[in-house]
Formats: sequence, C-alpha cells, structure tokens
Amino acid sequence: MKKVIVTGAGGFVGRALTKKLSADCFVYALAYSEKEKNNIPNNPNTKILVGDLSDPNSFVCEINDDIDIVYHLAWCGISTAEYKDINVQKRNFELSINAVKLAEKTRAKRFVFVGSNQEYVYGKNSIDNEIVNASIYGVCKRCCNQLCQVIAKDKMEYVSTAFTNVFGVGDYSKRTANVFIHKMLSGESLDLIEGNNLYDWTYIDDAVDGLIAAGFCGKSDKQYYIGNRQLRTFREIMINVSQVIGSNVELNFGRYTDTTYTDYLKFDLDALYNDTGFECKADFRESILKTAEWVKCLDWEV
Repeated sequence: MKKVIVTGAGGFVGRALTKKLSADCFVYALAYSEKEKNNIPNNPNTKILVGDLSDPNSFVCEINDDIDIVYHLAWCGISTAEYKDINVQKRNFELSINAVKLAEKTRAKRFVFVGSNQEYVYGKNSIDNEIVNASIYGVCKRCCNQLCQVIAKDKMEYVSTAFTNVFGVGDYSKRTANVFIHKMLSGESLDLIEGNNLYDWTYIDDAVDGLIAAGFCGKSDKQYYIGNRQLRTFREIMINVSQVIGSNVELNFGRYTDTTYTDYLKFDLDALYNDTGFECKADFRESILKTAEWVKCLDWEV
C-alpha cells in the first residue's frame, strides 16, 4: 500500500483528495486546525495531523513510513481579501518550503505542487498600457512553485499542477461558482464581465482524479493543467449554467469591468492526457445540478 501525505487536507480539494486516496493508500492528512480536522472523513487508512507546517519536525515523529507522494495543497488567501495580502502570500512561501523539507525528512519519492491558472493572469498596466502580471496570489504561486522545484532537485521527483475553477459538492466557500449558482437560485440578476475570454470550470471529481493521475503517472519536472482540453468562454459557461438550473435571471455581461485574463497558451492542455490518459469525465449538466442542490443547503448569505 502506497503512503501519501496531503497538506491542506481540511480544504475543499484536500478533503476530496484524501477521501479518494484512502481507498487504496494510507494517507497522512495534514489539517491546519481542529475545525478543519473535523471536516476530514474518518477512515482506517487516514491519520489526521493538525498543524501549519511552521515546524516540519513536529510532523515527522507522527509519520512512521517512507512516503511515496506528498501533495501540497495548503495555501491561505485564495479567494478572500488575503488574495492580495503580501504578508499572507509571503507566509505561504515559507510554509511551502517547509512542505518540501517535510517531504525530504520523510524520504518522499515525489512532491506534487498544486498551483492555479492565476499564475498566468495578465492585464494592462494603467501607467503605460503594457501587459503585465495581474495577480499577486498567482505570481506568488508561480514563484513558489519554481523555488520549491529547485529545493527538491536531486532529492525527489517533482510535479506541478494547475486548476482554473474547481467547483462541486463539498465546497463551503464563497468561490465564484457557489456565488453565481446561489444568486441564480435566489432569482438575483448577475453583473458580469464581458465574458469573451477563455475560461474553465472543473468538477471536484475530475480535479481529484487529475491530481491522482499527475501524482502517480505524470512525468517529473512537468506542469500539468487539470481541466477540460477544450475550453469555452466565460460567457458560454455562464449561459450554460443558467440553462441547466432553469434560471431566468438577467446575465448582465459587460456590466462589471475586469480587463484581466488567463493566458492559457502558457499551459499544454493535452499534456496530462498524453502522459497519463486522463481527461475530464464529469457531465457538466449533472455536475451543476448536484452543485445546485449542495448550494441550497449552505448556511451562508452572499
């Protein structure tokens, strides 16, 4: 049985990944707090450890195996005001470096860094109208990814991955998919960007399966995009979501101004399929309907 560490196991993707891996692997699930710990499903093949990677040694004594793969998902400030907080992102740097140190101390064979499409978000500079990086969170992710890869060199294999927008059952947050679906169910109109830019929504089941494919079968020193190989525009996705839900709310495209965009040319959308055979299988309509039922049960206000 393979032995795996998952950092950020108390988060949306981390919980789902831990649950799926526990069917065939023994998982050391690292949760940031007792609250997050309580969100992780109990399983005989899961050992939950609480902490924030400030001291990697504090986990080493609890891990009694040589590790096959470390999945590093722990990252604060993804979709809140901390998204632009330099101090928060700097802290993520430090903890990510410690995640690589933990991997080394547990003799891990492979390290998987979980990134984001935000690494390649660009926009026009208001000073000179030049195209520049436009996401503090994304730039920190990309730089941290590169730094961790250098630190891991000659110590373990290294694979990086990236998502665009993971959604689905189990997400308690106010990420865009949950907010948009909530408003459609409530009959609220949506003020949106023009929406002609390419975009992607990836259902949680596909995201987890993609991570497993990249981690177990991907090639070292490659970055894999986990999502659909054929992208659609944001406008197309939003219209499709509205149709699936049966919502008659107004989709006010162009009412909200945002000139940033993801440069998907930075990703090889076919790499994961070519190297592992993975591609998204979740039916979009069914995924939206399941997510809509989930959102109805969430106890928060937008």
